[in-house]
Amino acid sequence: MAGRDHPLLFGAIADDLTGGSELAAMMVARGMPTSLATSVEAEIDPGSLAHIIALKTRVAPVQEAVALVVEAARKLLAAGCEHIFFKYCATFDSTPAGNIGPCAEALADLVGAKLVLFTPALCETQRTVFQGHMFGGAQILAESPKRFDPLTPMTDSNLVRVLAAQSKGAVGLVAHPVVDQGADAIRAHCGKLAAEGVRLAITDTIYERDLAAIAEAAADMPLMTGNASIAAHLPGAWRRAGRLKVAQASYLPAVAGPAAILAGSVAARTAEQLEHFGRANEVLYVDMSRVFAGDDMRAECLAAAARAIADQRTIAIATTAPQSEVERLQSAFGRDAVARRAEVFLSDLANSLIFEHGVRRLIVAGGETAGAIVPGLPIDRFIVGPYQGLGTGRLVAEMPFPVALMLKSGKLGGLDVFSAVLEDMQQPFRAQPYLDQWPPQPRTP
Repeated sequence: MAGRDHPLLFGAIADDLTGGSELAAMMVARGMPTSLATSVEAEIDPGSLAHIIALKTRVAPVQEAVALVVEAARKLLAAGCEHIFFKYCATFDSTPAGNIGPCAEALADLVGAKLVLFTPALCETQRTVFQGHMFGGAQILAESPKRFDPLTPMTDSNLVRVLAAQSKGAVGLVAHPVVDQGADAIRAHCGKLAAEGVRLAITDTIYERDLAAIAEAAADMPLMTGNASIAAHLPGAWRRAGRLKVAQASYLPAVAGPAAILAGSVAARTAEQLEHFGRANEVLYVDMSRVFAGDDMRAECLAAAARAIADQRTIAIATTAPQSEVERLQSAFGRDAVARRAEVFLSDLANSLIFEHGVRRLIVAGGETAGAIVPGLPIDRFIVGPYQGLGTGRLVAEMPFPVALMLKSGKLGGLDVFSAVLEDMQQPFRAQPYLDQWPPQPRTP
C-alpha cells in the first residue's frame, strides 16, 4: 500500500465496534502503534503496525457479513499484513446460521489457513472454556442471562457443537490437558487435527497462562480468531521471536465540555450501572412503544438533555427495558425491527447532542448501539487510549472538534463506570506500555 515503509504485522476485523475498540486499546497498551477504523474504506495510518477494522457484522445477514469481512481482510493483506485476526464476543455471540463460522471459513480460504483456532475466553471475567463448554464463573453459558439475549440467544454451552452448526468444515477441540502442556504441545495437536481433516478448533482456556500459551502457538499462523484477550498476548510472543522491537508509549488528550450517556444494551450489567448512576443523576428511560406509536420522543429527550446541560448536569438516555417488555415489543413488531428502531433513535440523538447541544464527552453502552452510532458521525480517525481494565476503554474522535468517547460493552464495567470515566475524560493521560504483566491492574480513574 502506498505511503507505508513497513508491512502491517497485525490486522484485525471485529464484528462490532466495542470489541474492536477494546482490541485496539489492548494493542496500544502492549506498545504497538495501532490505528482503528469503522469502515473498510478508511485509510490505514502509515505509521501503524496494527490496524483494526471494526464492522457491524455480528447479526447481519450471513452473505453480507462474509462479504464485508473478506473485503476488510483484502484491505489488510494489501498493506502487507502478516497475521489476520477475526475478533468476536467472549460469549461467542452468534446464531445457528453464523456469523462466526462462515466468516472464519471465508478468511481461512482467503489466506490458505489449514487450521483455525477459536479462543473466545476472557479469563479476567471468568468466561472460560473447558471440554469445549463455555462457563461464566461456575455458571454454564446456556443457564446464564445470555440465553435471553434478544439478538443472539446462547442456548447451547457446547461451543464445538455451536460452531459445527454454522460451519461447513469439521470442528475439533484442543482440550485443556493439551493446552496446559504449553505452546509446543498445542502446535503438535493442531498438526494432528489438521492431518485428520479438522479445519476449525475450539481451544479450552481456564487461566490467563492458557491464553499466553495459545498465543505463543498461534503467533506464526496466518489466521487466528477469538476475543481480544487472546490477541493481547501476541505482541509478547512476537517480541520474544524478535519480530516486534518497538514499544510505543500512549497518550490521550483531555476533553472538557458537556457530557451524556446513551444506552441501548439490554444486558443486566448495563441496567445495574444505570440504576447506580441514577442515584445521583438523571436517567431518562425511553418507552419504545411510544416511539413505534409515532410520539416525538426525540424532542422530549433533547429537551431533557438541554436542561441538564444548562444546569451542568449529566443525563443518561436509555432504551434499556425489562426482559418482559423487550419480549412484548419483539412479539408486536419483530426482533430485528425493535433493535433497528432503538439504534436509529439513539444514533439520531447522538448527532443532535454533539452538533446542536455541544456534548463533547459521550459514553455509549452496547456493542450494537455503538456500531449504529459511531459510523454515523463524521469521524476522520480515532486516537486510541491504552487498555486499563474491562469497561473503561477510551477514544478521542477527531471530528471538526475532539469528542471523547467510551464504547462500553453491555455486559462489562464496574457499577460506577459512567461517572468515573466521564471524570477521567477531562484529564490527559500518558502511559508506558505493558511489556510483561498482563492483564494490567485496573487504574482507578
